[in-house]
Amino acid sequence: MTCKFCNHVNEVYAERCINCGNLLNEKKSSITKAAEIKNISPIDIALKDIKNAWIAGLISIGITITFTLISMSGTDVIGLDASAFIDVFLMIIFTFGIYKKSRTCAILMLALFIFNKILMWQYAGVGSGLPLALVFLWYYSKGVIGTFQYHNHINKFGSSNNNA
Repeated sequence: MTCKFCNHVNEVYAERCINCGNLLNEKKSSITKAAEIKNISPIDIALKDIKNAWIAGLISIGITITFTLISMSGTDVIGLDASAFIDVFLMIIFTFGIYKKSRTCAILMLALFIFNKILMWQYAGVGSGLPLALVFLWYYSKGVIGTFQYHNHINKFGSSNNNA
């Protein structure tokens, strides 16, 4: 936020200018206002989004393993076969990466999810499982945003708990 007195560019969430000490503009985004009302810092929101993303990853892993095992036992489940365990392996890696706050893993998990949904919809028809897909898409997208917000905060304010 730019100070209206000295034109110094401050951090977005700064209340006072670090250059001159004057109060900054009271206009704040709705996200910042909501965070202040609930007494939640922006970093806490980012960490919550990251946690929800890796939990969604664990659920995806469980669902994929279950459907793959059912499919391998003889019941066709959206064309899954033993090769789906490659996806499970990738999801385990990406989920752990999200847990460790990796932006790359968050993006790769979102991309893997979208790619797999496209393949599933080609096999089973578009719209199959759409509500659940939208829920996972939401959590993975928020995970990407959360990891970037986390690292932006760490880069601006520093931390002794800096995860790559």
